[in-house]
Amino acid sequence: MQVRANRRVFGSRKAFVSVYMVFASLTLIPVVGLAIDFSVLYNVKGRLQEACDAGAIGAGSMVQRSTDVTDPTTNANLRSTVQRFFMANFTPVPWRSTLVSYNSSITQDPTAKVRTIFVTASYNVPMLFMRVLGINTSTVAAQAIAKIRFVNLMVVVDRSGSVQRTGSGTLTNPQIIEADLNQFVANSSTSIFVDGRDVVGMLSYGADYYVDYPPSTHFQTSSPSIGTAINAINFGNNSTNTGEGLYQAWYQLAQLPQPGSLNVIVLITDGRPSAFTANFAVAATSTCTNRSFQAVLTSTVNDGNPWQFPPPAGRPVIGLDNFAGTSAENDSLVSGSANCAFASSSTNVTRDVTAIPSTIGPQDHTTGTHVPFTTTFSSASPYYATTPTDATIPAHVRYAAGAYAYNVAQAIRQDTTLAPVIYCVGLNFNTATYPNEEP
Repeated sequence: MQVRANRRVFGSRKAFVSVYMVFASLTLIPVVGLAIDFSVLYNVKGRLQEACDAGAIGAGSMVQRSTDVTDPTTNANLRSTVQRFFMANFTPVPWRSTLVSYNSSITQDPTAKVRTIFVTASYNVPMLFMRVLGINTSTVAAQAIAKIRFVNLMVVVDRSGSVQRTGSGTLTNPQIIEADLNQFVANSSTSIFVDGRDVVGMLSYGADYYVDYPPSTHFQTSSPSIGTAINAINFGNNSTNTGEGLYQAWYQLAQLPQPGSLNVIVLITDGRPSAFTANFAVAATSTCTNRSFQAVLTSTVNDGNPWQFPPPAGRPVIGLDNFAGTSAENDSLVSGSANCAFASSSTNVTRDVTAIPSTIGPQDHTTGTHVPFTTTFSSASPYYATTPTDATIPAHVRYAAGAYAYNVAQAIRQDTTLAPVIYCVGLNFNTATYPNEEP
């Protein structure tokens, strides 16, 4: 009797395990199948993302500074490159997946000059075990975006006498400007500009201009570097020909030429312009042998009076200065000044030049891709006094210098080919230490 009872107990347990395994398999098999199918989907998704990334980065490496992505033919060729990189990284197509969609686009922001490469694709992946639940395929998708922007930067530094006097920087005791510029463009650990990718140059100006560092891609690593040029800026007792500095910076950008890049001018100055460039006709009463000069006319600010604006009538108008073309202005009189009153003293210039030309403009160049411009002023300009063309009145010279800088900046902004952006950094000074400085 005991043996029979034990056999019955053992038999009932065996039957229970069999029933348990049947019910458990109904749960475990779909779970295992789901895990396997998800592994397949994960694998295809990873391959698809790699292919999209390769397409965006591969085509991006083909985009150079001179590449015009807005040109239909160029754009089509680049999109074909995207697809070739994509297929090279997604062939053979894994797990017999089938294409659902593929698209790519290459665009350029007209203002920021950011070129964007966008790639997206999706594939149907056949399921293995999920078919028992009626799911034959699942869709995976991926996308990639690559953004490219090249920057062409010209730094324009005011090296006038007021900058030197107020401690913003001197050649023998570099201070604010040199330290900040080194941090801004010369130091690779602090600069937002990348050596080998961006183009950076620098020029300084007083009455004349000087290209301290021509635009260069390797501005941090070449010898000399832009840091060497920054530390050698020759601040001195110069006037402020802001219009000339702006124009010559624009001209440097125009020579590259790279309309697909973001062209930027950063102007660093401490005050109002005091000089301008023009072709001056001499007065009929002048004894000058030459009857016209391209030179710089200046309304000086350091006459010992409080340097207020507008300048007092007694402040001298000086010139006509020659173009030195070096880092140190020599303030020499323009060539051909024999028999002129200003040949004996630059303060006599108003005996030879009595009128401000209606058209004044920079030292033009005859080469390059852009036609050099001149700036035209009208008597209705708000930058002029009642008699705006009188070169013998210091205030009128200052108004003309200001209008010249303004109109050059306006002309630069209207350059639809390069579309330059101008930033201006205004330098201040300690009014308690320098109470006579022009505010």
